[in-house]
Amino acid sequence: MSDGTDIDDPTALNRAGSGAHEIAGRTRTTGAHPVDETRSASRDFAGGNWDGGLGGALSGLAQTWSIQVSSLAEKCEGLSRQCGSSGLLYQNTEAANTQTMRSLSGEPSPFG
Repeated sequence: MSDGTDIDDPTALNRAGSGAHEIAGRTRTTGAHPVDETRSASRDFAGGNWDGGLGGALSGLAQTWSIQVSSLAEKCEGLSRQCGSSGLLYQNTEAANTQTMRSLSGEPSPFG
């Protein structure tokens, strides 16, 4: 029994990495809409007859939202890189193992 992680389908890691990259892009695009709307509202409620602080509160909310959206997108990008790198490293290692086994004997390789 192995204590490590078994990879049954390294191409699935590549697909997961591509999916995480796509989600990061969508997160940035979708997350920008509420930020733009909230910043616009904060300008509308700042100054003039609005001396309460609603504009400042909305501006702070937009800033917090923007930071959280960026953080989530960055985590998705990181996951994308990790999945892609792991899948590629696994495939490269398997190819190297296969080549080594072929070079050592004329027998078929147990690696494929």
